[in-house]
Amino acid sequence: MSPNYLFGWVATLIFVLLPLLGYAQEAEVHGTITDVDGIPLIGATVKIQSAVIGTVSDIDGKYEIEVPPGQIQLVYTYLGYRDLDTTITVGTRQRNIRLDVVMRAMTGEELPEIFVFGRRAARQSQALRLQQSSLNAQTIITSEVFNKYPDITMAETVSRMPGVSLIRGAGEGQIVQVRGLPEQFTAVALNGQRLPTIQAEADQEGTLDLIQSNLVEEVRVIKSRTADMDGDAIGGTVDFRIRQPERQFEVLAQGGVGQNFGFDGNPDQRTGVTQLTGVLNSEVADEKIYALVAGSYFAQGRGVQQRTLDYGGLPDIQDESVLTHSRPANINRQSERTGFVGAVELRPSIYNRLRISYTRSTNTQDITQRQLFGQTGNGFAGSGDYLRRTTDWTKDRRLELVALEVENNFPRTRLDYQLSFSQTQEGIGDRLSAIARKTVPASEIPTTDLLINLDPTDAIGVDPYALTATRQENISLNEDVAILSFNITRYLNKGKTSYLRGGVRYRSKDRIYGTFLPDGQPFDTQPLFASGDSPPVLERPVVDEVPDLEEEARRYSARQRINAAYLQYAANFTSRLSASAGVRLEQLEIRTEEPDMEEFGFEETDVLPSANITYRIRQDRQLRFSYYKAVARANYATYLAANPVALITLDEFSVGNQSVQTTQSDNLDLTFERYGRRDGLLTLSIYYKRLGDPTLRVSTTDYSGLIPTYQTRLVNTQNSNLVGFEAGFYQNLGFIGKATSWRYWNLNGTYNVNALSADSRIYDFDSFTIPQAPRQTANLSVVHNNPNKGLSVVLAMNFRDRIFDRVLDDRPVFKNSVFSLDLSADYEFYKDFSVYLRANNLTDHPFREYFGVPNDDRLRSEAYYGVWGVVGVRYQPR
Repeated sequence: MSPNYLFGWVATLIFVLLPLLGYAQEAEVHGTITDVDGIPLIGATVKIQSAVIGTVSDIDGKYEIEVPPGQIQLVYTYLGYRDLDTTITVGTRQRNIRLDVVMRAMTGEELPEIFVFGRRAARQSQALRLQQSSLNAQTIITSEVFNKYPDITMAETVSRMPGVSLIRGAGEGQIVQVRGLPEQFTAVALNGQRLPTIQAEADQEGTLDLIQSNLVEEVRVIKSRTADMDGDAIGGTVDFRIRQPERQFEVLAQGGVGQNFGFDGNPDQRTGVTQLTGVLNSEVADEKIYALVAGSYFAQGRGVQQRTLDYGGLPDIQDESVLTHSRPANINRQSERTGFVGAVELRPSIYNRLRISYTRSTNTQDITQRQLFGQTGNGFAGSGDYLRRTTDWTKDRRLELVALEVENNFPRTRLDYQLSFSQTQEGIGDRLSAIARKTVPASEIPTTDLLINLDPTDAIGVDPYALTATRQENISLNEDVAILSFNITRYLNKGKTSYLRGGVRYRSKDRIYGTFLPDGQPFDTQPLFASGDSPPVLERPVVDEVPDLEEEARRYSARQRINAAYLQYAANFTSRLSASAGVRLEQLEIRTEEPDMEEFGFEETDVLPSANITYRIRQDRQLRFSYYKAVARANYATYLAANPVALITLDEFSVGNQSVQTTQSDNLDLTFERYGRRDGLLTLSIYYKRLGDPTLRVSTTDYSGLIPTYQTRLVNTQNSNLVGFEAGFYQNLGFIGKATSWRYWNLNGTYNVNALSADSRIYDFDSFTIPQAPRQTANLSVVHNNPNKGLSVVLAMNFRDRIFDRVLDDRPVFKNSVFSLDLSADYEFYKDFSVYLRANNLTDHPFREYFGVPNDDRLRSEAYYGVWGVVGVRYQPR
């Protein structure tokens, strides 16, 4: 689908829907919201019954909202206080109405503890009220909370929420997991619209390191499914809400510089950090049109030390406990991230809204890797042969999303429409490798003890290396996702306490993957390099003319179509009991095409029921129960023929498996939530997931060429079960003593533990379990926020237990447990001006893989990424 096709759809929808968006002369209602003692209520909600928009009171309890002529019902809500509604009559000539409101707190059995969430931001208070009143279990945090954390990517921010764990790549958060399930079981959305897969691996995972946290307004982690949600979200859904136009004028400008303090031994390595952000949010025309532009830039130079070890695999050494290969490497990585958000919202009346938004995120990395291939016993191309390789490349990734959202409200009916088009591109242009080789006598072959501590600059023997081969790799991945959805809600009574909702959704995904891997040129004269030196970076490509990767060098193309329809009923039966139930029907179609091969495809249909019940024990305490069925579908590369497909990852290939089955799941969830003064927020959950035909990555090592390579395929295992417990809390420490200073301290913590069981059709080792599922995750943040002094400090800790990752050469590979510590501080030194500090990866925790049970003596790989930090200045008028 081309962008022109998308914009044609947008123009058509706008043309059709504009007649529904009638203009009206409106008046302004304004005033102050206080409690009975006259204390302003921060973040109280003011909304016109049936309207699409509302407002919240500011730090002084003041509010203002536009209303049309006629009889208007205003509804005032504040968590822990009795709802208040009033009807006013607005004349056609009235333009200004003052209405002050006094709200009464729940007392007695209604609410023994008044909800006062310290002086947290109004938006976060609103998010908590939305979280409490939602149909299903979810956690919501806003930018006013997570922008105080030392997080760069949204993956790192989400990992601090209950039930969420993090997988890091290159030392940064990339992939999130909900409730301990593999990443392909988590759905990722941007403004409610599903994101395309960002990488070519053989599972349905999507990285989040493209999305910078300072462009996001709100994050929702939804842990159970309702019928109006996509069915392929077994673990849950992570929905990022990008900044949107708002009535309140907003300006933000910040800039910072920093430094990486890790490895810096590579030639021409840069270690600096630069961070820039700008936001402008404003009314454009006559209180009817609002617009937002926001941009961000983040550049970072980082050096990495890593090594890879292999055991056995030689003709004369088959013992898997004997170390045979060591491949240490030094990597120089210079990355630049840019982000842009632009949005326009039309509010022609309080009952209608139309929003058009555009989001673009890019990540460009310039990478140079210098690697030594050391070995004991037989060499790669004969006894005593050893290699050095220098590889240099640029990796580009880009995400673009255009979305149109329309909402129309009528007395008993609500209609909403969404149309979005997103595109991801990931490519490598001219990844060039220079490979040098030499032969050493048996007396100079390194022993096992030397291999374990081998460094890329170490010399093996005294003879020089001769340049043997050069290689070039060009890889391109393009994926387009188009989504069109329509929903209609019909309220069944005047009080709108029950409704029927139905809708349809069409999701189209198309991928083109191309590769060009020419052989290296022969050398008449082989340049020589000293025993401890790596060959230099190639100055020019092996082949100057690269064919069109989408046409001439296309490796495969694939498409996925999902047609869905649902029907859902929801009702508040009493003030204590509410429930929803529904069913979703999803029809999947897959087609793949490869050169010189027949097209492969199949279709399947899934019926996915769901039910959610909420029982309010008291105003501040409630129980939630959920049951739902969900699925997880393999990605395109899985359904290719058995021929290996080169991945964007160095030295890795994907092998198809057309017999892979869709993973089915049954899910049960019970959650307790408590909102109160002393606890702030407390959530406790137990859950059970039964997985049918979950998938596992299986890799084999190929030593037949000059450089070892890996071939990975996806296979089904037998049924798996997961029983888990999670807890999350936000605790203000004001209860400790009478000293006012304790009110400025808060603890924010999460803990998740899973009991896992899994059966394998193929493997029979004791440590087999659900892949990529950590048994424990935990987070603890100590927050000091003193608005009187303009000081905020956050010390954030993150722990993820070991995980079973994959099977390599018929042996299980585990990733080690990881503990990270980050620090952030903000200080307002002058009105609207503040300085900030971010210090990340203070523990410099190693990232390791092991064969078999972790922490034994069979280390598979190891990498260190170093400590880094940023200091900067922010200007943000309030």
